[in-house]
Amino acid sequence: MKIEEALELLEIDSPDEFEYFEHLAELLECAEDISYDAFFTVLTEVDQGTLSDLLDSYFEDLMKGIPDDATDFFTLMTAVHQALIGLCMSGEFKEQRRYFVDELFRFRNWYVFDSVVHCHAPSDGTSCDVPAVEALALYRMEKLGEKKYEYDFSDSMDYMLDEYSIPIHAVYDGMDDEKADPSNEDPFGDAFIDKLYPVIDGEFSDDTEEE
Repeated sequence: MKIEEALELLEIDSPDEFEYFEHLAELLECAEDISYDAFFTVLTEVDQGTLSDLLDSYFEDLMKGIPDDATDFFTLMTAVHQALIGLCMSGEFKEQRRYFVDELFRFRNWYVFDSVVHCHAPSDGTSCDVPAVEALALYRMEKLGEKKYEYDFSDSMDYMLDEYSIPIHAVYDGMDDEKADPSNEDPFGDAFIDKLYPVIDGEFSDDTEEE
C-alpha cells in the first residue's frame, strides 16, 4: 500500500490531518500490507504531543481488551507502550522521529502479522491460530455474545524490545509543568515492571504464573 492508498484508508487528504484515535488504530491494525515509506509519510507531520496522546489512548484501549489471565502478555504490552512513549516524548524527537517510526512500524508488523495466539473454543472443540490483533478482537466479540475461546499467548511473547538509551526524564521533557510535577500521580504506578527501568529487554516466560 502506497501513500495515496494509505491516505484513502484513513479518509484524510494529507498527513497533517492525522489527529484522531481512529486514524492511529486504522493505521496499526490494517490487515493489508503498508509500505514503510507510506507509513513514515503519514506520520511525518503529526505533532509530537498529538502522537503521544494517541499512543496513550490506543494502548489503554488495547490493554483493556486483554484477557484477565494473560498477565505476561499484558506486561509485554505495558513495556511496549512505555518504550514507544519514551521515544515519542524524547526532547530530540524531531531528529529521532524516523527511529520512533521504525519501532512503531515493527510493532505493527508483529501485532498484525507475525504474532501467534492459540485460540480454543470449548463449546465445539475447534481451535485456530491467529495474530494478536485478531485474538483481542475475538475476545471483544465474546462480550457481544459471540463464541468464547480460551487464549494461549505463550507463542506471542517473542517480541524483542531494544535496550533504549532514553532516560526516564526524557519522558517528561515534552510534558507541561503540571504533568511533570513529581507530586502528581506516578505514570508508571500501575505497571508491572521496574519504575527505574521501564523498558524490558528479552523474552517473557509463563514461569511466574506457574509459581
